[in-house]
Amino acid sequence: MISRIQNLKLGQQLALVAAGCCLFVSLSLVLLATSSSQHLLQSQQAEHGNALAQQIAGRVGSALETGDLLSVAASLQRFVATSPAQQVAVYDIEGKALGQAGSASGENLRQYRAPVRVASDVAGEVVITLNTDSAQAARWRFLLSLLGLAILLSAAVYGLTLHLGQRLGKQLLSLGRKVALDENRGKPRPDNELQSLAADIDALPMDLLRPRSGAGARDENYDTSAILYLHLASLTEYVDTLDEESLHRYTDRLHQVVYAAAGFYGGRIQVMRQFGLAIFFTGQGSAGSAAFRAAACGALVQAVCREVEKNMTLSLGINMAVAHSELGLGDEADIYPGLYMQHTLDELHAVCASLPPRVMLSPGIVEDMDVNGRLEAQPSELGNYSILESFEGPYADLLERQLQLILRKIAGP
Repeated sequence: MISRIQNLKLGQQLALVAAGCCLFVSLSLVLLATSSSQHLLQSQQAEHGNALAQQIAGRVGSALETGDLLSVAASLQRFVATSPAQQVAVYDIEGKALGQAGSASGENLRQYRAPVRVASDVAGEVVITLNTDSAQAARWRFLLSLLGLAILLSAAVYGLTLHLGQRLGKQLLSLGRKVALDENRGKPRPDNELQSLAADIDALPMDLLRPRSGAGARDENYDTSAILYLHLASLTEYVDTLDEESLHRYTDRLHQVVYAAAGFYGGRIQVMRQFGLAIFFTGQGSAGSAAFRAAACGALVQAVCREVEKNMTLSLGINMAVAHSELGLGDEADIYPGLYMQHTLDELHAVCASLPPRVMLSPGIVEDMDVNGRLEAQPSELGNYSILESFEGPYADLLERQLQLILRKIAGP
């Protein structure tokens, strides 16, 4: 039943809901009127019946005081003839009938009693019977008229809401036709306007229509950075000789070594060539400048590879070079820094392609204050690049501790 209502047109749904609410409120008021009118009618009847009983009790009391039963019978007859009571009876204190007039018939009979007094003593009781059929009939006519009024009001609300709902439904259908795709125009549609509009919207390629919001250029993309370029020399030989599973395990081991070393110095790893990785260092970190951190990370990667190779049948040959860049890596919201540094990456790739055995440092890296004070570099035959030779005592000890931590973490068979 609920599903059938949900599939109706919007105007019919709104009309049914509005008419149902109106009918519910109206019936609640009718029930309240029924209860209150019943209570009011019974109160009025009780007040009227008791007054009549007391009235006839006073007349009968005067006749009983003289012992004139004929006068009592006459009083009862006159009372029945002149009052709405259908029957009246007088009983003595022992319950014996002293007189009765009229007869009671009907469905709604009510009896009311009053004591008969002679002087200050109770000599008996008067019982009168009233027929309340007419009062009940009038009450039901009143309630039925209220019920009819409630139904008429609900019908009027249904008609008005149906008209307004149909106008709203036409507007929704018009909106649906505007956004509907051409291939969906001839397909059958649900009767409900909201469901039809929802179907048209669901058919739209929302992923294509929704624009991507970017945060714009970030300041960190324009900070001076250092780039450690890693040429995976051994991988160039294994890519055509190893099976898929072995090659995957080998690249996982390379990734573990590079990721662990970069983690000590806050580097960001990016794949730049088929066999080339770049680790970007930006800003001044707790371990030193970006240039020093790049050089230290390269030395740590080289040291870890030498130790890990001792337990492997494959080589972890990596050629590395470090260069200076005026900009950072950039991101999807700002591609200019990434485009700007491509010449630096090309230069690093060319240096590593000559397969230098040690980490190579560009002139900009060698001139860095932290690099000058913490490590030694020697000139090389590769243009103006220098060879990283060694670190000063405390920094060499730090690299050794980092080496042991990485080996314990990634040591394998």
